[in-house]
Amino acid sequence: MIRYFVTALALATPAGLAAQSGAFVIRLGVDTLGVERYTRSAAQLRGEQVLRAPRGVHRIYTVTYRGDGSVERFELVTHNVDGGPGPMETRATAEYGPGGVAMRVPEGDSVASVTAAVTAPVAPWEINVYGLTEDVLRRARAASRTEFAMPVVRLGVAEPMTATVRRVGDDSMVASFDAVGPFRIRTDSAGTLLGLSGVGGTLQVTVDRVPPPDIAAIGPALGSRPLGVLSPADSVKVRIGRAELAVRYARPARRGRQIFGTVVPWDRVWRTGANSATRFATSADLLVGGAAVPAGEYSLYSIPSPSGWTLIVNRNTGQWGTTYDQQHDLVRIPMSVADVALPVEQFTIAIEPGPAGGVLSLAWDRTRASVPITVR
Repeated sequence: MIRYFVTALALATPAGLAAQSGAFVIRLGVDTLGVERYTRSAAQLRGEQVLRAPRGVHRIYTVTYRGDGSVERFELVTHNVDGGPGPMETRATAEYGPGGVAMRVPEGDSVASVTAAVTAPVAPWEINVYGLTEDVLRRARAASRTEFAMPVVRLGVAEPMTATVRRVGDDSMVASFDAVGPFRIRTDSAGTLLGLSGVGGTLQVTVDRVPPPDIAAIGPALGSRPLGVLSPADSVKVRIGRAELAVRYARPARRGRQIFGTVVPWDRVWRTGANSATRFATSADLLVGGAAVPAGEYSLYSIPSPSGWTLIVNRNTGQWGTTYDQQHDLVRIPMSVADVALPVEQFTIAIEPGPAGGVLSLAWDRTRASVPITVR
């Protein structure tokens, strides 16, 4: 059983957590991912939203609080808006008790039961539901501490996450939910969410507080135009001499943003794509930029920098892209960098065969980084 110890956690509902309502617009670059509105009282938080990715859905969420401010129940109802395959409505619930969080979630044509065994004050949290994020921020403000942490539970996930919030000014916070984040956040004195940016982190959205929209009016039109998978999977397979080379990766899109130095920070290890770690396989021993890479499977990371790029060949495979462990690096290889005339909308990995071997290239926005490959 996982046990959390949270010091000075304010579970009551003081004046700072009084009734309110609000709304958010959620964007990824120039694309609107969704809209959300909510109302809150001492007894209940109720919200609804329309999201466009990966498909169009209308979601209604309800959090019920006990008299001391702790969570008693969470419910999420999801409606199919875009008309794609699947049920027209699903319902997931979570009951918060002394023995943990007992959840019932849709699983195919049936319902699965999942329990998160957490014995500390805990709150629900879901990606891109910002009424729930604000609930954590308000608790952090009420705790009157510079550093705050509490467990949060996602529907259907038995392992609790840890929400960490750090105050960096009178109206600013930085929050992370395990590997999701960090988010730079503007709040008022009660922790009300005024604006949020995940740019440069693992969830690159921006969120702005707006006047409450008429979701009944705009929802069908918004939800009927789904964006699909935001970073679709792709693969590359090439033969160079006697070597079979393959790359599997995910391709984020530019969406009107400046990529390097902003979305992808300078001088930090980048997953070189999105989602799971980018996988590279070779059937024969190689020289990559002059460095020996034996036959096998690897993960590719990189470090973009204004002074030059570095390609990292790492022995770990199958992990999430942000799970990087330097001790498993095989080699780090300098890359050649060039500007491209026209912006590359979707991140692209290519292997271009040539008479003396080939070239591995990474291209996105106005940058192309490359390294030569030869078969040993």
